[in-house]
Amino acid sequence: MTRSILIVAAERGLGLGLARQFFERGWHVVGTARRGADVAGLREVGNADSRRLTVATIDVTRPDEIPAFLLSLGSRRFDVAFLNSGIWGAMHQSAAVATNQEVTDIMMTNAFGPIRLAHHLVDRLVSDRPTLAFMTSHRGSTALNEEGGLELYRASKAVLNMLARGMHAQNRALGLTVLSIHPGWARTAMGTLDGAVEPEIELETSVRGVADVVERHMGSGLNLYLDYRDTYIPW
Repeated sequence: MTRSILIVAAERGLGLGLARQFFERGWHVVGTARRGADVAGLREVGNADSRRLTVATIDVTRPDEIPAFLLSLGSRRFDVAFLNSGIWGAMHQSAAVATNQEVTDIMMTNAFGPIRLAHHLVDRLVSDRPTLAFMTSHRGSTALNEEGGLELYRASKAVLNMLARGMHAQNRALGLTVLSIHPGWARTAMGTLDGAVEPEIELETSVRGVADVVERHMGSGLNLYLDYRDTYIPW
C-alpha cells in the first residue's frame, strides 16, 4: 500500500525539498502553501505522476482557514502529517527590544499555529501507527543553550517542543508517534538569511536525512527529539 504524507508549508525550502523527497520514494504527497504563494515548484514535483501530488491552501496563523482546509482534504487520511512552517523572526532576536508584534509573529508561526492545526489533524491520520512530525531546531533545546542569544527563535522552538510533547501525552492511548526533528543548518533562504551566512549542509542532505528519520521512527508510538542524522537531542 502506498503511504501518504501531508506536508504543511511545502512551497519552498525544506518543505519543498521534503515534498520532492517523499514523492520520489513513492509516497502520496499533499503539500500546502499560503494563499497567493508561488506553488509552481511544488506542482512540478508531481509531474511524473500527478495522481500522487496535491496542493492545498492553509496559513497556520489563520484559524479561520482551518475549516475550509479540512474540507478540501475530503476523506483523505495520512500516515504522517509533517508541520514544517517556520520563520526566523526579527533580525535582532532580542527579548529585550522585541515588540509585541514580533513576539506574536514568531510564536504563532513557529509554535502555536502548527500545534493548533496539528490538533485538528489527529483524526485525519490513519488509525494504525499514526504519526505527527514537527520541524524544530536544536536551538529549541534548553539543555544545549550554553551560549545564549537568538532568544526569539530559541523560545519559539522550545515552545513548539513542549507543545509537541503535550500532544503525545494527550494522545498516547491512540498510539500516536510525535517526532520533533532538527533539519540541520541547511542551504535555504531562511537558513542562509537570504544569502547573508553560509550553511553547514546542502538542502538535499538535510531533507534526505529528515525523510529517513520519519520512515525509521513512524508508528513507533514514541515522542522523539532527533536531528537529520537520527541523533538524539536533549530536551
